[in-house]
Amino acid sequence: MTALLAAACDAVADNWRGELESGGTIVVDPGTHRALRQDGGTTRQLWDGVHRLEDGSTVIVRDGVAVPTEEMYRAWAGGPTASPIYADRWCMQLVRKTCGFDDACDTVAPCLQARTLLAEAERERRDLAITRGPAADTVRSATEPRCRQALADPAFPACASLTSGGDSRCRELVLKVCGAKDACADSPACDAARQLQSLETDERLTVADPAALTGTGQQCLEALHNDFFVACDTP
Repeated sequence: MTALLAAACDAVADNWRGELESGGTIVVDPGTHRALRQDGGTTRQLWDGVHRLEDGSTVIVRDGVAVPTEEMYRAWAGGPTASPIYADRWCMQLVRKTCGFDDACDTVAPCLQARTLLAEAERERRDLAITRGPAADTVRSATEPRCRQALADPAFPACASLTSGGDSRCRELVLKVCGAKDACADSPACDAARQLQSLETDERLTVADPAALTGTGQQCLEALHNDFFVACDTP
C-alpha cells in the first residue's frame, strides 16, 4: 500500500506541514522527505526522534529524514483522508476499549458499565429519530458526552487484550525496546514506543475493522528499523 501511494505522488507536490505540540511547524519535502522545523520566522533541521503533533499523531525523524506516514502520502498524492466510522461514537469506542475487540473483558465491571451507557445512547438515538426525523442526525444524544469523558477516566481502563498481542503492530516495537519483562522501561525509546502503541489503540477504537493497519501501526512497523528504537539488551 505504501509503495502504491508513493508511486502516485506528484513530483510537484507541495511540502507536507503539521503543527508540533511543542510549538512550531514541521515541514517535510515530498521528494527528499527532509524534515525541518519552522518557528518564529526561523527554519532549522528537526532533531532525530519521535515528534508529537497537536492532533495527537506523531512523526518519526531519523538522520534528518521523516519516515513518511500514510497522511503524508495521501497529501502528496492529493487523495482524501478517510474519516473513521466511530470517530464521534464515543460510547461505541468506550465499549470496544473496556471490553476488548475480542470481548476478552466482557464480564468485568467497566465493560458492563460501558455497555449500559451504549444502550442508553442507542435508545436516545432511536427516540430522536422518532421525534425529529431526518434532523436527528445533527443532534447528539445526551449520553455520548458522558462516554467521551469516560474514555479518559482511569475507572474505565483498556482491556489488556488490546495491547497484549493480536493485531497490534506496535506491540512488537514495545517488546523490542522495553524488553519482555520491561527491563528497559525507563529508556526514552520505550517511552516513545508506548506512546505510539497508545495512539495506535486510540485509532483502532475509531475504525470499523480494528485489525486493519492504522497510520500509527504503519509507523511502528517502520520504527522497527529506526536506530532511535534500540533493542533492550537487559535480560
